[in-house]
Amino acid sequence: MTPAMPTGRPQPPARSRSSRTIHRRLGLAGLLALATSLALQAPAPARWDLNTAWEVEKHLQDFIKTLPGGSAVQPPRLFLYRGTSYSKICTNSTETGISGPAYCPGDNTIYLEMGLGDQKSREYGDFGALSIVSHEFGHAYLMQTGQHHEGKTGELDADRFAGAFARYAEAKGLLEPGDLQEAQQTFHSVGDHAVDDPDHHGLPQERLAAFNRGHAEGFVGQPGSGTTITPSGTAPAPTPEVPVPVPVPQAPAPAGNAGGIVVAMLVSILVLIALAGSVVALIRHSSEEE
Repeated sequence: MTPAMPTGRPQPPARSRSSRTIHRRLGLAGLLALATSLALQAPAPARWDLNTAWEVEKHLQDFIKTLPGGSAVQPPRLFLYRGTSYSKICTNSTETGISGPAYCPGDNTIYLEMGLGDQKSREYGDFGALSIVSHEFGHAYLMQTGQHHEGKTGELDADRFAGAFARYAEAKGLLEPGDLQEAQQTFHSVGDHAVDDPDHHGLPQERLAAFNRGHAEGFVGQPGSGTTITPSGTAPAPTPEVPVPVPVPQAPAPAGNAGGIVVAMLVSILVLIALAGSVVALIRHSSEEE
């Protein structure tokens, strides 16, 4: 007797429930593994945060001790905040508040609004933001040792102090590649052209030149004194070839941060796709069983 032939479209071999489950899990695991791999490859953002600022504060305290009269300097307190801060002692701060970086000799405190550090870190890098801290420490050292000048001269002196600290940090092996350029771009960017303003801090090229001078020579005493002060106990770093002054164009935000955001978005999308695929597979599986 001739066996009856099957009619209709040939059906694929049925897979067991465990086989289907294994395939779904393997697909989800593959997508999650890819997402994890991309996340691990994403560049880390610049290290401008509270812990790093306080670490630099300690190095600045050590640096001041290497300078003449530095052992008698009372280390200023670093106060980081967001928005506006107030002090009963600082001049003109009781009404308008302190919205920018400032050293207040009355309470021996350096006030630094985190927003400015965030901005400079995005534009130029973490050491650019941290160099603002060293500038304010320069004011503290100069005031407590009787070397501080009023107006633009005092600001440029603090810029030279910041450059000397960068030299000190470089000799100690504390800087990373590109840190010096980050500080140079930052000091050039904070220069202003309001030469008739009593609060004029210096032209962009003047501020860059002051920082570069401090980095090339170590800390120099009062302008015109001719006294060069090199941190003691530290081998002077070789004088680098630093442009003085060179206009520094506005640098775009570091690509690493933008890349990290894009990768994070892709990772989130992949995870959502994987989860959606799992839900669809479960729905199909339930329909097949029914």
